[in-house]
Amino acid sequence: MPTLADIKNNAFFWHHYISYFQGYDDKNEINIDEALDVIGLDQDELSSWKENFYREENRFIAGTLSEKISFHIEFRENEIVFFLNDIYIGNLGGHFEAWFLTWEELLAFEKHYELFLLLLPMTGIEPPQRDSAQQRIADQLRNMPAFEKEAEYIAECIVNGLMMNGHFFQQQDAGIVNDQHHSVRNIEQYPRYKADVITLNAALKD
Repeated sequence: MPTLADIKNNAFFWHHYISYFQGYDDKNEINIDEALDVIGLDQDELSSWKENFYREENRFIAGTLSEKISFHIEFRENEIVFFLNDIYIGNLGGHFEAWFLTWEELLAFEKHYELFLLLLPMTGIEPPQRDSAQQRIADQLRNMPAFEKEAEYIAECIVNGLMMNGHFFQQQDAGIVNDQHHSVRNIEQYPRYKADVITLNAALKD
């Protein structure tokens, strides 16, 4: 099981992780996994790192975000699955579900760039937040030497995939929800998740 210290400046890990994001380069019409080629990592070394990573039996990262919130991120063969307090909040893969956290909720972890970037793909950005979010994501990427030169470009690709068609809002009996397709926090689309969303809303509020 990798720790936060293990991944802190591990360019191979972050390249692999970000390649699963829903991001893309809208100008060159390429997905983020191709856009990441600008980082210039040796592809043979990257492939070797992936092979070793997926040989591990316990492929997950876990820890605490606060006194009331823990996180658990599982790396499966074809998807990455996210949990807060052991409650499923989404996944990156073929049948992805994302846009769970609000931008403001993510900013609570801004001082710890590893946590910020780990939770980033589960975050939804609304149009008025775009420019600020892109700059702050670029600033976080600059913490890693391998990403420093291309931080602005990679941040733009990431933000493209985090933009919401729907929006977050307060629902009286549930707390913060959204109407974004493919989001567990859309309890109209996914009523089976309502109790879990209410539980997490209470924890995130504190």
